Amino acid sequence: MMTIYFYGSNREIVAENVKKCYSMIKKYGFNAAMGKIKLVGSEDLTGERLLKVSIVPKSNAQPLSIDNWMLNTEEVTDVNERATAKAPVDGQHRIIAMFILEAEGLLNFNEEEMTETVKKPKNMSLALFTASINNGRPWNYKDFGKSKLQTGNERIDYIEAQIQETGLKSDVIYSLYTLGQPEVKANVAKDLKMGINRLPKSLKLDATTQELGDKVLKAFKSSKISESTYDNGRLAKGFKLFYNEYKPEISQIQQLIALIDKNVWFDNQKPDGSAEAKQYYKNFEKWFQYMNESNNKSEETA
Repeated sequence: MMTIYFYGSNREIVAENVKKCYSMIKKYGFNAAMGKIKLVGSEDLTGERLLKVSIVPKSNAQPLSIDNWMLNTEEVTDVNERATAKAPVDGQHRIIAMFILEAEGLLNFNEEEMTETVKKPKNMSLALFTASINNGRPWNYKDFGKSKLQTGNERIDYIEAQIQETGLKSDVIYSLYTLGQPEVKANVAKDLKMGINRLPKSLKLDATTQELGDKVLKAFKSSKISESTYDNGRLAKGFKLFYNEYKPEISQIQQLIALIDKNVWFDNQKPDGSAEAKQYYKNFEKWFQYMNESNNKSEETA
């Protein structure tokens, strides 16, 4: 690995970004076509505070790894060293990730193939040049959704397909397809596509949870509740809170959703302002109690 230098006007290092770079390179390897690490030389570093970087274990009790690293820096004042130094104007996070991968024996760093030296325009400061190179917007969840990339998790891929097929909000579909499970946010799919697994350890998705999600979604679609009303992340989260508390049978869920009228709210349950998930939960609870009381009365009179 080449000696690593950073300069004072570059961005702060974000550990989370290093981890994402590490996961991507570990899974797919380094591909120069996707962008070499761009370096600036001594001429462009004139007047900049130059730092020599060491990447070391945060805890000496464990070897260097993506979960155990920190940066030590030392200001470079030697004229001869400054004359030969090069620092990344784009790729700080990747070069840290690659250093760790090389230390783990998972990458062979080749400076000629993996870096390129660039020069800033004469009428532009290095800080502005750095900002202009790094102004690309990272892909967000919607970008990844359009890409049709698979996550590698059969159940999550199915949930993602339902989002694309129905056009409903991602947080609605995730709530309905993870009933009885911990909270799962849509961004976990983006991370999975990048090789980062952030699924809750207690999450257990299977054919049963998938079938339940299908039936609940179908119940909402065929109910008196309009799509614009149930396509609401807070309503869906409130329904999930209700389900996790009462664990009703699917037949009870179907009866409950069919019972609810189009304005959704049980008597005196509608809040004055925008409803929160807990208020929707209480509302489903009231409807459920009303349904059970009505069922009991019907049995008594039968």
